[in-house]
Amino acid sequence: MAALVTDATGTDVCFVHLVDEERGRLTLAGATPPFDELAGTIELAVGEGIAGWVARHGVPAVVDDKWSDTRYKYIPALRGEDFASLVSLPMIRRARRVVGVVNLHSRRPWTCPPEELAVLTDVTGLLAGVVENARLYHRLAAREAELERFASRTIELQELERRRVAAEIHDGISQPLVSLWYRLSAAQAANPEYPEVVASQLTAAQELTTAALEEARRTIVGLRPAVLDDLGLGAGIESLAHSLAAGGVHVQVEVEQCELAPHVETAIFRITQESLQNVAKHAEATHVRVELSTTAGGARLVVADDGAGFDPERIGSERRADSFGLAGIHERAALVGATVRIASRPGEGTTVSVFVPREPRS
Repeated sequence: MAALVTDATGTDVCFVHLVDEERGRLTLAGATPPFDELAGTIELAVGEGIAGWVARHGVPAVVDDKWSDTRYKYIPALRGEDFASLVSLPMIRRARRVVGVVNLHSRRPWTCPPEELAVLTDVTGLLAGVVENARLYHRLAAREAELERFASRTIELQELERRRVAAEIHDGISQPLVSLWYRLSAAQAANPEYPEVVASQLTAAQELTTAALEEARRTIVGLRPAVLDDLGLGAGIESLAHSLAAGGVHVQVEVEQCELAPHVETAIFRITQESLQNVAKHAEATHVRVELSTTAGGARLVVADDGAGFDPERIGSERRADSFGLAGIHERAALVGATVRIASRPGEGTTVSVFVPREPRS
């Protein structure tokens, strides 16, 4: 496309920059040779240089002498000294959104006539559609790959959960019940002339029964906290916050009544639990704020602390032991279609925000 534009206009070089809206940057995505080898290596902030100015304002810039234009930014790798004139055009999509900028450079002084500028504006509009479609395609491909990884991870987590429950039943419930059976059998077979033996076996049986019941309660709570069924999500979150406050941390809790599906309530409860456990283990915080609120689009959970903070990118890339809690938060959120944003910097605390979209009514 860059070569086509230069041939049509008689210019010497064409650079195509794409806008990264999240980062507020322009990246060189394509160019006529030999500058095509620099694709992906040159960046400008939106508003920086003539291309950045065009990206910010969404209008073309026709510069007869770029050296006299205060907006021009010299980039050695692009050899600006070889070119005199510049036309910079925005690639605009719906709602006047700029998705990129096309820069045409000419070695000779060149003033782009209005009729040619109008044609170029139409061409860049077509290019904007191509760029947007390509981005949508790549996002769809990335989303499909993410869904495949998510499905695989979900199956793995389900299998791990089944193994955990099976191990807890076997070790924590089955073994005491087997011992209980032997104790009752021994009491039944004891000589009536020795009632103290019978009493001893029955006491041991009672202790084993108590232990098995406690283990059964712990296993049930591990599957779904009873407080959610008894008192609701808000009270459950308050109970988690109060347990942290017992450790000396000042906790501020603000919860609203939220009508959520049971599996969503469990996910939010566990995310809150994991977030507060991370605060207790790693944050060294003195104050924590926990908020559960409703919006027109869904429910939002916020857990913010004033602790030590961390670098989220470093934690994620190094896969440290203390990063698995964050991975669990993301995975639980993904299971219910929620989005997670973790904002943190060393020495500035951490904020975990979770948004659960409202399920459409049938």
